[in-house]
Amino acid sequence: YEEIPIFHIDDERAAEIACEAGELDFTRVSLDSVGRLRSNPIDGATLEEFPSRYYVWVGMNLDNPALQSLELRQAIQYAIDVPSIMEGAYYGVAPPSTGIIAPGLSGHREAPLTGVSANMERAMELMAASGERNVSLTIDVLNKSTNVTTAQIIQANLAAIGVSLDIRLHEAAAFWELGSDESMQLVLNRFSMTPDPYYATSWFITEQAGIWNWERFRSEEFDALHLAAQSEGDAEARAEMYRRAQDLMEESGAYKFLTHEATPVIYRNGVAPALRPDGLPIYRYFGTA
Repeated sequence: YEEIPIFHIDDERAAEIACEAGELDFTRVSLDSVGRLRSNPIDGATLEEFPSRYYVWVGMNLDNPALQSLELRQAIQYAIDVPSIMEGAYYGVAPPSTGIIAPGLSGHREAPLTGVSANMERAMELMAASGERNVSLTIDVLNKSTNVTTAQIIQANLAAIGVSLDIRLHEAAAFWELGSDESMQLVLNRFSMTPDPYYATSWFITEQAGIWNWERFRSEEFDALHLAAQSEGDAEARAEMYRRAQDLMEESGAYKFLTHEATPVIYRNGVAPALRPDGLPIYRYFGTA
């Protein structure tokens, strides 16, 4: 192609509709449309599904006065039921995650410390140990359908342990300014990463607190691991450093890891797309089929 126009459409559903109407030749599609497109394909178009390196998590601001109790934060971690979120918000298309590093990459953990499914008995024990009563918190969320549904499920999960959660919705411009907001309590967030895990851990070091480290997580051990792992030549030793770094994040009570999502894309059959292993396009290598 001599020229490829690229349109920024933040809502996958809107882009999908445009593709169905013949106005786009390639786009990512919403996860809730995958089942329909599998059984009823768009005429003249191809659906492909890829794993993703994005990571989605619930973060808690360690500097907020309402979240000073480690037991309270841990109770929230144990109360969140990730399988319910995968079914209700991700339509069974995306698997749960174990941390910030995706399967197949160095440092991926086999399981999170607080489990995937909710452990309400443990959550209630921790709530009792915290001494907290009549807890009311907020969660900041980017105003997209998947995120809103995720927040609503978390809201129901936390209500079961006596925590009232108010969902605050934001458009993109306002949401990405929240990192500097010291009053933020919980946040539903989503970052991307490169195949090398150093990129994932780099946003959670102490010097990033209040910038991209919205949880204000500070750990000298984590910082040291992040630096040392970059020059570690032994592959397994390096992987273990990143696994330990994710353990430290979870042990702080500031993180509940949800999913790496998935990347379903659709393209017109006249297009020969060039796609990375995670489904993202490399436009300069696009051609005609």
